[in-house]
Amino acid sequence: MSHSPAAEGSSAEPNLTPLLDVVLQLLMFFMMCVNFVNEQVKEDVKLPESASARPMDKAQTDVLFLNLKPFHSREWEERVLDPALLRQLQDKFREGDPLVFVSGKDPMKPIELDFWLKQKHEDLLKESKEVKTAIIIRADENTDYTEVFRVLQMCKVRGFTNLKLRAITRLGSGT
Repeated sequence: MSHSPAAEGSSAEPNLTPLLDVVLQLLMFFMMCVNFVNEQVKEDVKLPESASARPMDKAQTDVLFLNLKPFHSREWEERVLDPALLRQLQDKFREGDPLVFVSGKDPMKPIELDFWLKQKHEDLLKESKEVKTAIIIRADENTDYTEVFRVLQMCKVRGFTNLKLRAITRLGSGT
């Protein structure tokens, strides 16, 4: 079987443009997902260590993160550039008061969280008959645990039953 001389000089090259489009779209999708997850988790909340801490269940899709941290004005002075906002925070919170951070909301007092949880639960009930939202409480290691218990009780009273606490796994613990 012989090949024609014209066929020897030509070569078939695949068109990579659609492949590159798909790769870039996937890259943008994953970048967006990472940004939304980072907004829910406050990086300045230092979790306590626990030997029995387990990773989050990947099957859990409807999750609400509550980040608890005590208020320290010195910390906020370093982060907040607007003096009016800093004064507003210092007027609202006293030194050591528990702050609750929820994605997309200003820092709240626990009493404000109680009202917000009530509204959130009512909104979720309007969407479906059963609330399956998991609330993950990420309390800073310096947070008074009576406040953590108080937030757990608030969630339970407002109808949220899937409650979890987060901690860092202590490596090398023999117990």
